[in-house]
Amino acid sequence: MHTEIICIGSELLIGSMNTNGAYISEKLATVGLKVNREIAVGDDFPELENVFSESLDRCDIIVTTGGLGPTFDDITREVVSKDTGKKLVPDKNVLKTILEFFEKKKIKMPKVNEKQSYILEGAEIIPNSLGTASGQILEIKNKIIILLPGPPRELKPMFENNVLPYLKKKFERGLLKIKVLHTVGLAESVVDEKIRKIVDIEKKLEGSEVSFSILAKHTGVDMKIIVSGTDEMLIDKTIQNLKKEFYDVLKDSIFGEDNQTLESVVGELLLKKRKTLAVAESCTGGLISHRLTNVAGSSMYFKEGIVTYSDISKKRLLGVKDETLNRYGAVSSDVAQEMAEGIKKTSGTNFGISTTGIAGPKPSSTGKPVGLVFIALASNDGTKVQQFQFTGSRAEIKDKIATAALDILRMNLI
Repeated sequence: MHTEIICIGSELLIGSMNTNGAYISEKLATVGLKVNREIAVGDDFPELENVFSESLDRCDIIVTTGGLGPTFDDITREVVSKDTGKKLVPDKNVLKTILEFFEKKKIKMPKVNEKQSYILEGAEIIPNSLGTASGQILEIKNKIIILLPGPPRELKPMFENNVLPYLKKKFERGLLKIKVLHTVGLAESVVDEKIRKIVDIEKKLEGSEVSFSILAKHTGVDMKIIVSGTDEMLIDKTIQNLKKEFYDVLKDSIFGEDNQTLESVVGELLLKKRKTLAVAESCTGGLISHRLTNVAGSSMYFKEGIVTYSDISKKRLLGVKDETLNRYGAVSSDVAQEMAEGIKKTSGTNFGISTTGIAGPKPSSTGKPVGLVFIALASNDGTKVQQFQFTGSRAEIKDKIATAALDILRMNLI
């Protein structure tokens, strides 16, 4: 089945992040549908019509995201109507749903929202419980066209509750399972080198098919194991065997699986060992605290987080000495140590983490380079300080620092 995703919206062409394609591709893989192409196109009628008509000629399945809003630049319905010859007809039930959406917010529905009640003739409606843009599924000439809104918070439940069951019923053959392993601290090339023999040998096993992929992010590398077949027990056994082989070569560089995050894994370890944590951040500006508190139940182990961005705050809140700051500067191993020890002491926790560094985009006034970072971990066994030299944008460097700090703590806990 030739499948394509068309992501619609001019904002996608001027820097806005588009995660819909990756999400849909991953979900389609679970029913054995491989995406052949993903296209981003702006809110331009002739351009979108050109892109859509080309996809319609070569595809069995087309999934569009975006362009289902009420404004003049939301043109997906109109383009699909023109290219398929299916009229747009008003649907009373859809209009009622949109009216109720506004009534709940105690807002009068703008007249322009009536546009969203028009449905392609013969299409199945995909309800949207979080917005006013209903999705649509249209079957025409042995082709399937699926229209979805652009906002991920609306798209995802619509896809999982309606689109995926529909596609499973039509196309799923046999079983497919995916296992994702998350690593930290290794470059993509290093991961590839370590797992290459496993990947080359295990491409095809009796009774099941295996495929692998690697996704490199600036904070780590993910490995995906995809196994399909007809025997669920054999698929599960294959995944477990492959998992063991990956753990054997990558060891503690693998910090978690599937939906686990580094902060959730750290939280589980702290809970298991009944330890507590406090954080003093300078260059990360509260990012470590933010990530830790994104995990439900983190109040059981995370007790305090402060941002001591200035030298004055480092002295006042953490007890960093004037002499240390004057002699070594704020970005130094000695200051990181005193910060970590200070937050551990004032909070009364088992662990204290500190970060101090140059996130960029320019070097420090004293000539210290962008990406120079010191991370300290204070515990009852003493204080360890590690120096790093990160690269990337300011935001990427901050992410890398937070990830490294959390991983230092993880390695101390395992």
